[in-house]
Amino acid sequence: MRMTIVIVAVATVLAGCTALFGGDRGAEQRFARPGQPQTSPSGKFVAQADLGPEQNGVPTWVVVITERDGREVFRDSEAYSSRHGVGITWRAGTDELWVLSSDVGTSSVRPGADGNWSKEYPRPGHYEQDVPAEIRELAGR
Repeated sequence: MRMTIVIVAVATVLAGCTALFGGDRGAEQRFARPGQPQTSPSGKFVAQADLGPEQNGVPTWVVVITERDGREVFRDSEAYSSRHGVGITWRAGTDELWVLSSDVGTSSVRPGADGNWSKEYPRPGHYEQDVPAEIRELAGR
């Protein structure tokens, strides 16, 4: 039984990595990565993946959003392990950034009414309602 659970867990991680980094080249190019920033749909903001601290010898990425002039408006407190697969992408047509991580989970980053950016996770049990279909598709769900 334990072996079955381990096999299912490994298959789930590999499927997540394939969804984020395999297959469709057009989808892959939409993701921000170190050295490959992505401009928001409005053209006002830029998402990038800065290199974070190594964790157990594995590089990590930190999500950063800046205005076009380089002024930082958001820096994530999480460091995402590159071993587990990380997708950082803007939702089409809106300045709403999504972070897809098979390690930490899916989250969105958006500006509030006061202009301050914040990160939110889907409510437990409400993934389908809280995560747009476009993002679920990219995450392979």
